[in-house]
Amino acid sequence: MPPTVCVAPTLLQQQDAFASLRHTQTSSSLEFDFDFHNNNANPNNPQSPSTSAYLISQLANLSPQTTSFPLPPSSSTSLLSSSHMPQCIVVSISGGQAAGKKTVQAAIAKRLKELSGGRLRITCLSMGDFARRLDESNREEARSGRKDMDCIESYDLDWLVQTIRKIKENEPEVKLPKYDILKFQHEDEEVALNPTNDLGETGPTDVLIVEGCYMLCEKRLVEMADIKVFVDLNADARLGRRVVRDTEERGIPLDKVFDQYLRYGKRAFEGRIEPAKSRADVILPKGVEGAAIDLIALGIWDDICAKADSVNNFSGGLTAEHERKALLIGKTVGEKQTISIGEVDLERFYDPI
Repeated sequence: MPPTVCVAPTLLQQQDAFASLRHTQTSSSLEFDFDFHNNNANPNNPQSPSTSAYLISQLANLSPQTTSFPLPPSSSTSLLSSSHMPQCIVVSISGGQAAGKKTVQAAIAKRLKELSGGRLRITCLSMGDFARRLDESNREEARSGRKDMDCIESYDLDWLVQTIRKIKENEPEVKLPKYDILKFQHEDEEVALNPTNDLGETGPTDVLIVEGCYMLCEKRLVEMADIKVFVDLNADARLGRRVVRDTEERGIPLDKVFDQYLRYGKRAFEGRIEPAKSRADVILPKGVEGAAIDLIALGIWDDICAKADSVNNFSGGLTAEHERKALLIGKTVGEKQTISIGEVDLERFYDPI
């Protein structure tokens, strides 16, 4: 299927397009024909449940005039009680070291709280908290920079998968010890993960947002995620952010930062992290800039409302059950942004772990 859509960078057209691209639940086709200038959808090419919202989510680099979006009808918010809430929705955020994954995670969580009037209970996890436990000799190697702590093998993926599964299944008393990145060890005290919303209501997690470099590199993690985001920051920007973070926040000498990046970080990104981005549903070339965060959050909220069966005209969203499709940013021509739609082979690039 050839690349097809041209997008005009105005907020009104983005909102109209988002409203018009309501999907039909019976179709899993990627075929579509949509003109953002005329706002006319071709009825012969129905939207798949995932394609329409993902397409709009790619507008991260359009520099909108404002990021204010209309809320869903108030009735949907009032119906979000424990008896109406659907199963926990899992959002995974991947990208290179220091790409801004935690920033995107926090921005999505904040926007979801705004959209729900503070009713959603949101849990945020970091893959870094699931680092493998090391003995003293290995911790000393890690502190000295002789041990590769950027590789996927440095994380206990079984532990992470089990934790996500427990949260999705609403198991009580899910706890996690805090990880001290400077000491390369976990603290003895464990913290309960049962979240409380802004209204003071404690209960099961409604939305789980997990960030980590390798969220797209392990088959189980990919299959457990309803929405998969990749923060695609360029190498120079990531290195600059890593230098600032490691020197100022972690007290690592500058020469050691560069040495660890060249020996471990660069290899990990080019060998495993970047190839896996073809598995993402949404690729963010600018992180939290632009309209992408608003539109991703709207898609999640849209899906929650649809699953809760609280709004008839606000159905759809980002969490279709069929095979995911990735949206890859194309080239910019004049004032229009070309967006390419490509199918993803889910068996490619998986690590045999």
